Amino acid sequence: AAAVAEDEGRPARPSTPRVRTGVLMRVPNVSPADDIMTSGLKRSARVTPTKGLRDPTLKERNRSAKQLDALTTALCKPLGEYVKGFPRVERLHPFERALLELTLKDDKYEATLRRVDVARKAMLSIGKQHAARAAKAKGPKDAVGIREAGFEEMEAYFKRNAKQPVDELKEIAKTLRRLPVAELETPTVALVGAPNVGKSSLVRVLSSGTPEVCNYPFTTRGIKMGHFFLEEKRHIVTDTPGLLWRPDEDRNKIEKLAIATLEHLPTCVVFVTDLSGLCGTTVEDQLSIREDLFDRFARKRPWLDVMSKSELVPQLGGALSPDLEGLWGEEDAAEAEKTAAFLRSQGALSVSAEEDVGLEELREVIRATLIKHRATLENLDETAGFTPGM
Repeated sequence: AAAVAEDEGRPARPSTPRVRTGVLMRVPNVSPADDIMTSGLKRSARVTPTKGLRDPTLKERNRSAKQLDALTTALCKPLGEYVKGFPRVERLHPFERALLELTLKDDKYEATLRRVDVARKAMLSIGKQHAARAAKAKGPKDAVGIREAGFEEMEAYFKRNAKQPVDELKEIAKTLRRLPVAELETPTVALVGAPNVGKSSLVRVLSSGTPEVCNYPFTTRGIKMGHFFLEEKRHIVTDTPGLLWRPDEDRNKIEKLAIATLEHLPTCVVFVTDLSGLCGTTVEDQLSIREDLFDRFARKRPWLDVMSKSELVPQLGGALSPDLEGLWGEEDAAEAEKTAAFLRSQGALSVSAEEDVGLEELREVIRATLIKHRATLENLDETAGFTPGM
């Protein structure tokens, strides 16, 4: 393939290893630290000396060394399996990496794994040293004393240095396994916009079934997610957390989840603007949010504009909400008219999920967009070849 690319005058694209997805939800089960210690002590105490040894000194040396080795293995092996079984952050899919950072404070994930591994290495050293000494004990009594001292030191070290990180790792594993499973390679229609602009209602009408609600540990707000099939291929349609007009560094975790969705998942962006005056975010701020996201993502993602709640916007053929009578002035009407004209010039559709207005046209445009940009959605490295907003 590289030779073909070079023959055609194009540089060969370096092959990159595929990132495994879904690994956060498959982290190992972590046993409570107390259970690891209790089980280790019981198992090592049952270890007997090698058969055929008759000399009391050789016999006790062998027993003590083997029991120390058994306790060392019982304590260190599960910790090693945990360290190996939890994925390294740099090997995570970018969306899962962002999800991990949003779910756990600071670098708690990596710091806890480091502490577990440090404890494992220290206990391995302690156990080996005592086992080596026991194997060279002067007599049976000396061997027993070395064994008991080794057991006592390892138990004390485990309780002092391993118990807390192991139990913390257990809680981390429980948290990660509760995360919704993200379909990281499935083309996704992501409805984006300010809070309360009607994204969830559109997910409901665009989905072929009842959308499920995905809950994340860092927010009490569930995210609605549905699906539909296009040419026998499954696609996801999801709302995203409402965005306020502010810099990324000031955004809360639920807003950052929306940004991560656009940044790292194969999304077709549907930006939803509400001109009804009811969503709680000014039209000016909604346009600012749109401009920011358009500048960042429209050259990497297919982009569509939708004006929602058309039944409540006179400029879109609807009737003003009774709740706004006396509050909706000429400036509001002029702003809605101007914004509607601008968005129409960008290809925006006006829709109403409540009154089934414009929905079939929206479905057709989404289908056509997904088909047109299938290659882009299936390979996020392919960012060229389509016009922003189309």
